[in-house]
Amino acid sequence: MRTIFSYSRYLIWIAVISLMLATFAVFIYGLISTAVIIFESFSHGNFGAEGARHLSVELIEMIDLFLLGTILFITAVGLQELFVDPGLKDAIPEWMSVSSLDELKFNLLAVVVVMLAIIFLGVAAGFELNPRVNILDYGLGIAVVVAAIGLTVFLFARVHGMRYEHKETIEDMEEQTPHTAE
Repeated sequence: MRTIFSYSRYLIWIAVISLMLATFAVFIYGLISTAVIIFESFSHGNFGAEGARHLSVELIEMIDLFLLGTILFITAVGLQELFVDPGLKDAIPEWMSVSSLDELKFNLLAVVVVMLAIIFLGVAAGFELNPRVNILDYGLGIAVVVAAIGLTVFLFARVHGMRYEHKETIEDMEEQTPHTAE
């Protein structure tokens, strides 16, 4: 049974390969979309404030897409490192290395918060006065989501910190306990 569990960790490759394919697709889509946005901006010849605002909003929204691709890539590398190849840590930058699934979750939550901020910025920059839609309502909705995510991160960090402190306490106690020779 132990052998089965030992080899079952390679099932993670399904997730890693899928995430890498998704990363590739998102980056290629972003490249093509960015080229189209730039081409359309210059071909319409609207070089005033409205054209600049439109180009700015479109390119800021592209950042959102590239952030998504980046988190897909980091998650793929992190899963590979955690489950299949712990030695991968030596081949990647230290900031990209993960030591737990919690770290991958925190990375995802951080990118979600940034993506929500970018979405709000895009709406705010392109906002036109409409009596039925209030930009503050939209911003309040995003603020509630960000606050919920912040609370979740805070609670996860506290629980994780408590686990870490408990582990350190046990290790300290073991170091202080004299070992008898048998």
